[in-house]
Amino acid sequence: MRLNFPTWAVPVALACGILATGCESSVAPAAPRPVTAPTGTGSANLTPAHLDARGWDCRALPFNPALVTCSRPNQPHPLTIPGPPPPDDRPASITLFVFENGVFIGTSVLIRSDLYNGQPCRSTGGAYTFIPRIGFYECLHRSNGD
Repeated sequence: MRLNFPTWAVPVALACGILATGCESSVAPAAPRPVTAPTGTGSANLTPAHLDARGWDCRALPFNPALVTCSRPNQPHPLTIPGPPPPDDRPASITLFVFENGVFIGTSVLIRSDLYNGQPCRSTGGAYTFIPRIGFYECLHRSNGD
């Protein structure tokens, strides 16, 4: 018997496990794996409006309204903070779906600044990019493999 899980189930379970342990380990956390968009005949309909109708929180970026990020139900969007590091009550990592002009372009994996220890971005092999206004490091995994 084969079990099928939704694409979001594994990262959510992983994040719950990280939060449950309290991040007490002195070992640097492993870089989160990107989440891919659902595939199949319905993937053409994957839009911010489609996700928003299903309880996701989709928001245009304030500095570039053509870019929209969507956060799963019960997973917060990162909030603008006065400066790093973010408070300890923020999630250790966040994965967002990213759209440009309504077209899915990939996933954004965010790691809280106090937990990032130079892990490479799996899509580029380079370092994550620090975003000071939210206190997280970001790695964008483009859906076309860039």
